Amino acid sequence: MAKQFQSTQTKKTQPRGDSQLVLGKEFAELSHRVFIEGWRGAFLAFAGVVLVILIGLFDYSTGPELSFSIIYLFPIALTAWWGGLSQGLLTSMVCAISWQMVEVAEGAQMSSVIQLWNGTTRFGVFVLTSSLLARLRVSLYLEKKLARSDPLTGAANGRTFYESVSQAVERSLRGDGPLTLVYLDMDNFKWLNDTLGHAAGDEALCDLVGTIDGNIRSTDHFARLGGDEFALLFTNCGESDGNAILIRIQQRFATLMARKRWPVTLSIGAMTFPQPMRDVDRMVRLVDGLMYRAKKAGKDQIVHEMMDDQKLRLDATAPKFIERRATARVLCDRPARIRFEDAPAEADEFARVRDIFASGLCLHLERELSANTLIAVEPLHECGAKTLLVRVMSAATEDNGWLHECAFPNRLTTGELSLWEYEQSAESCHDRG
Repeated sequence: MAKQFQSTQTKKTQPRGDSQLVLGKEFAELSHRVFIEGWRGAFLAFAGVVLVILIGLFDYSTGPELSFSIIYLFPIALTAWWGGLSQGLLTSMVCAISWQMVEVAEGAQMSSVIQLWNGTTRFGVFVLTSSLLARLRVSLYLEKKLARSDPLTGAANGRTFYESVSQAVERSLRGDGPLTLVYLDMDNFKWLNDTLGHAAGDEALCDLVGTIDGNIRSTDHFARLGGDEFALLFTNCGESDGNAILIRIQQRFATLMARKRWPVTLSIGAMTFPQPMRDVDRMVRLVDGLMYRAKKAGKDQIVHEMMDDQKLRLDATAPKFIERRATARVLCDRPARIRFEDAPAEADEFARVRDIFASGLCLHLERELSANTLIAVEPLHECGAKTLLVRVMSAATEDNGWLHECAFPNRLTTGELSLWEYEQSAESCHDRG
């Protein structure tokens, strides 16, 4: 296989620019997503001007003894926060003119040069206030977006997906139709990373997200759960409709990869739930098992089943090993020691493993680590869990620190994972020692 695709190794591959970061598309659409526009934006601008006029009249009626400086900032803050910088600038100009007219009407004794200087200074302060507030609103929006999104592809992250599935389950149980839950894994992704580099792997991930996004409905959900693993949720979607969507995604992605001469395909596991269960972890486990069946069947396969009473009974008696990837809850929360590549022993730090799954883990630290940092994660107490080598993929602020999504070079076995996921708390484990 390496010879077959050797010609592509000489090509320099770059991730797709419009989806490499979640910020890429967002900057082009921020005015539409964050601030009020259209007739509501026009009404906001009109209301801001009217409010400035009323403040000016009240300022004039109270005489020069009372200062209204801070009052003029209120309509500026209102329009800049909800309408953006352009509306904030308009309101700033109206406020500066209104303040100047009030001073002239009150008979202020000062030269025209001083009046011009004062007016310009006030306008500058108003413009600065508008700019800071508009930028703050955008920053808060982007921070929230990044906290709920995968920074590389722009897809939702696992915790966001878990919340979406939980809400969809409740709607389905109230009569909103069946749900189809899907798990996708990219075949030969490790070969692509090792042979053509991580830039090619990043581009393939972004290509898959673009393919999925272009072939699902606005009511559906999809997320990158870690590494090359993705999950989809089709709401109010039966087995035949869901299977048709998956075949289309698989074929179009395969065509795109074939054009680039990359041997990357999709193994897909899916299950349709006419009456979904409230245990989302259990649903994910079932679908994940179907994805592994697709892998064992030769890759580039779709295994899609319908949940029925018989499967439900069999699953109820199965061992309760749950490989939790997309959960919003604390799953592991084990203390651990981390060591950095080529760092001395005294440079070790401590962290908490918040969440662990076969292809990676989520690590909470007090500081942010840069992407692609290699670290060794070692359990603090000897309970049989092995030291894990991980690569940092992304980081987001959480609970007075940073939550890092990390990937393993090789998937953990069921036994290796269970030692981390099912061991008792560190304190009780220490007691047993």
